[in-house]
Amino acid sequence: MIEIGIALLIAGVSYALQYIFGRIRFWREKREYIQQNSGYIEQLEKMDAEYRPEKPDVEMALRCKEYLSQVFPNGINERTQNMSKEELLSLFERMVEDAQQLMDVNVGTVDFYSTDEPPTCGYCGYYSHSDRSLHINVAFILSGEPKLIEEQVYTIFHELKHARQWAAVEGKLNGIKDYGYSDEQIKIWAENFNHYIPTCISDELYRKQPVEFDAYGFETILKGERQFEVIS
Repeated sequence: MIEIGIALLIAGVSYALQYIFGRIRFWREKREYIQQNSGYIEQLEKMDAEYRPEKPDVEMALRCKEYLSQVFPNGINERTQNMSKEELLSLFERMVEDAQQLMDVNVGTVDFYSTDEPPTCGYCGYYSHSDRSLHINVAFILSGEPKLIEEQVYTIFHELKHARQWAAVEGKLNGIKDYGYSDEQIKIWAENFNHYIPTCISDELYRKQPVEFDAYGFETILKGERQFEVIS
């Protein structure tokens, strides 16, 4: 019994030390990140955060909204509530393919992931421009929670909006295709990609930075929270 008690004590102390050192490392890295990006962070804090989509985005958002109304004529929950796990996954896989066509982007890898490891276990999904990969949290899709399933539908379009932003930046740089965005808009996105603010640094600045504010704003059109006509 004594040996078991000592082993448990050692394990507890080890866990506590790992946690403490982990937090120290986190705050050190956070401080260094803020110092390295202080100029951009100050710029973000002063930035006007009103969503003003350019014509290519309004037209694309209306196309995507029309698509969603066809896939879910009576609402997302009505269509998905009685689906099996296999049917849900098949539906989401098809939506990813359709959304790429609607948004004129291509991702190299589509990953429906599930993990208990933070921080990605808490993410709805993410897009990595370094390898052009799209990652969608399948645990939320299969959660049985209508609100989480609905949010994952919009997550597809949110993350592919990042793919579109990156494609516009690269396309402009290489003289290939900029989708019709203004030079100023592409410049803003390019600068933000170079100084991206993760949620662990500041949730407020994460949502206020241009690439995220744009993607969340794009979602509001799809959700019907904003009404836009096609800009002539």
